[in-house]
Amino acid sequence: MIKILAYIFAAFWLLMVTLILWPYDSSAGEWNDKPVMCEQKEIVLDTIRSKGELPLITGIQSTKVRDIDGLSDIPAHTALQIFVNHQTKTFSILEYHPSYNSICIIAYGDDWKTVGEKL
Repeated sequence: MIKILAYIFAAFWLLMVTLILWPYDSSAGEWNDKPVMCEQKEIVLDTIRSKGELPLITGIQSTKVRDIDGLSDIPAHTALQIFVNHQTKTFSILEYHPSYNSICIIAYGDDWKTVGEKL
């Protein structure tokens, strides 16, 4: 009888330690604060034109935005565009916020490559 109780006791503590040390949601991502640059629409578009970049892709994205209480639970739907200069290989990824008449620069860079023959 004592052996059975010892096994039950050991199994109980093994289970407890496993549950305590097990990551709760190891596959979940986390929200990070990535600094982005935002400016009035006309100024950003003038800069993009001066770089010789033309729109390559456009779409509507669902994205997290800040509200009075922090990150909003409801995603905003904003225009996303990728501009590319195929000769200089520069690119810019922009999102447009019409309620503020501003464009945020999500990313920009050089060495743009199109992968594959068909997308």
